[in-house]
Amino acid sequence: MEEQVQPVETKKRPVFITVLGILSFIGIAWQIIQGFITMGAGAVTSAVTGTGSNLSQEMQNVEGMDSAMAGLNQAVDAANKLAQNATALGIVNIICALICLLGVLWMWKLLKKGFYVYLVGELAAPIITLILVGFGIGGFFATMGFIVPIIMVILYAVNLKHMS
Repeated sequence: MEEQVQPVETKKRPVFITVLGILSFIGIAWQIIQGFITMGAGAVTSAVTGTGSNLSQEMQNVEGMDSAMAGLNQAVDAANKLAQNATALGIVNIICALICLLGVLWMWKLLKKGFYVYLVGELAAPIITLILVGFGIGGFFATMGFIVPIIMVILYAVNLKHMS
């Protein structure tokens, strides 16, 4: 007698995970491009912030400008930190994007381990940016970098039930 082979059932990927995956692929591509731009912009930013430092020192000599210049000095310091760490920040963005890509590819295949890899990739970039730039004005902008990743992580977490 012949044995009948049962076809293996493959899980159908939910539409919401498909949409999240497509949005993630777009976001990852943008993050990689942004990483290269950040690395290239470091030298330009250094030149501009050097000019800003000179200007702020000259304006401090003007009477009554001390308090107004405090904000400018903080902004120039934040820009200097960004410029000094531009190459590292660009590399971190690219590496974290590639980690996210691996996670999204696994989640695309409905593998739960992809979520945890994606989680690390999404949260590592803003955390490392905070460490390198500090918690001043630059830290404020780094904190803004948590908004979209947290939303995406929550949306993927809601769909973990579809993954194995």
